[in-house]
Amino acid sequence: MFFEGCGHCEYCTTGRETLCRTVKNAGYTADGGMSEKVLVTADYAVKFPDGLGSAEASSITCAGVTVYKAIKETNAKAGQWIVISGLGGLGNLALQYAKNVFNLKVVAVDVNDGQLEFAKKYGADVCINPIKENLGEYCQEKLGGVHAAVVTAVAKSAFNDAVASVRSGGRVVAVGLPSESMDLSIPRLVLDGIQVVGSLVGTREDLKEAFQFGAEGLVVPKCEMRPMEDINDIFDEMEAGTIRGRMVIDLTRK
Repeated sequence: MFFEGCGHCEYCTTGRETLCRTVKNAGYTADGGMSEKVLVTADYAVKFPDGLGSAEASSITCAGVTVYKAIKETNAKAGQWIVISGLGGLGNLALQYAKNVFNLKVVAVDVNDGQLEFAKKYGADVCINPIKENLGEYCQEKLGGVHAAVVTAVAKSAFNDAVASVRSGGRVVAVGLPSESMDLSIPRLVLDGIQVVGSLVGTREDLKEAFQFGAEGLVVPKCEMRPMEDINDIFDEMEAGTIRGRMVIDLTRK
């Protein structure tokens, strides 16, 4: 999670602070991230607005702002089609921002049918399990190709499918971090003018905006409060793919 930038490099002074070359990330190069309390630099703290609960704000602080920024990076316009690949903790919020803030039509993609059912409840226009149906063929034949794709999944195949799903001039935004490299057809990228870009978390301004949409009720994080003693069970549930939305540790419960 973004902790602070240097504040004076070309990235920090041009609204791209997450790309700062000396950035500090909580839980990695700065203490905190898995602690009950953490000290933060005041200049990099963003107050969440009235009307937004702390549990919901905690989900937007990382997952929400990450996908909000990623959708902004697609440059998709209202009414256009976007693929959201991976409907877990990030993708669920990406779906809501895409539908309710950016007014996009969404193709929700996940290998977990339970996540797809969850996505339907949140307004996905089309739901596809790529194990059962070819995403690229569907998007090209039925939609003429989507205008953009955001990939929060961590499988190499998800990135390849996203590239196959976009139309000429489309943009694929990578968010997930798979261990493998994706396959890219350079001729198709060149001849069809397809762009593939990465998006890293979000800036303080992005977070302020993402919070506000939550406070207005346009984005409602699905949260379940659990005590700290459940932490190992939560990790097991995460690996099993049974979690819908976000788990939030309630530090007031013993």
